[in-house]
Amino acid sequence: RLRLPSVRRPRLVRRPTLHEMPSAVVLALGSVTAVAATSCAVSLRRQSRASSRSGARVRSVRVAAASCPEIEALQVVPGWHPEGTPEERVVQLGLELGGRVATNPAGVFYPAVLVGDIAYVSGQVPRNTDGTCILGKCGADLSDEAAVEAARVVGITMLATMRQQFGSLDNIVRIVKVNGFVNCTAEFTAQPAVVNGLANLFIDVFGPAGKSSRSAVGCSGLPLGIPVEAEAVVQLRV
Repeated sequence: RLRLPSVRRPRLVRRPTLHEMPSAVVLALGSVTAVAATSCAVSLRRQSRASSRSGARVRSVRVAAASCPEIEALQVVPGWHPEGTPEERVVQLGLELGGRVATNPAGVFYPAVLVGDIAYVSGQVPRNTDGTCILGKCGADLSDEAAVEAARVVGITMLATMRQQFGSLDNIVRIVKVNGFVNCTAEFTAQPAVVNGLANLFIDVFGPAGKSSRSAVGCSGLPLGIPVEAEAVVQLRV
């Protein structure tokens, strides 16, 4: 019979426990563990200090930006017209606000929404005192002068709406933003000049507080076929 060569099985070596290890080995292992823990703690402290210094730099930059002359100038709230309050200016300018607020608007919306002391006024149309609206397309049906007048009428309509919603125009601290939309032909490029009709009216009524940031956007059509529409953001005295 064939005899197979014997195969030696690997000898399993049992790891000694801490109690069976020499005391010198146990002390060495303890020293290594302590050194590793100390190194980790030092690394974490360095990262924390670096983050703190970085945060300090960020805070110092923010403080410097907030105190720069440009931002300080923007934080100044402009005053009203030197010749009177907004309500007094409406009388002085002979503006007729009656009959301009829509009694049955076609859309589903609030005329104004108040968040804190900021009011968002919905889009206004060029409505006459008899309730009719100015119609036409700038660059086609209306001259440049007629388009500017239409924007001015939009501003008068907005004054009437704000008086109705806020109780008095004297409750308005300043005009913050005006968005103007001009119904015009593709070749028409005088949208800023058209929206000036509303912007100049607000300055006449509110003085420096009536000058705001704004947009003047051309579009291919507006509701009811009107030539100009505008919405505004205003700050109230609340």
